[in-house]
Amino acid sequence: MTETTAEQLIFTLSVAQEIASLESPDYDLVLLLIQKALQVAKEEASRRGAIVDFDDVSQREH
Repeated sequence: MTETTAEQLIFTLSVAQEIASLESPDYDLVLLLIQKALQVAKEEASRRGAIVDFDDVSQREH
């Protein structure tokens, strides 16, 4: 996993997590799976030395 790939994956999962959280409670299982995928992606990126840290997507103004 390259740093660019890790950044793209983590950003995409973060956006998907935000969308799923807006659809709760119907998307609770989806949200859980996205959170687990996000955790694994961050751990793998860290193991490979990629630094990926995004501001929380949900911090945008509504």
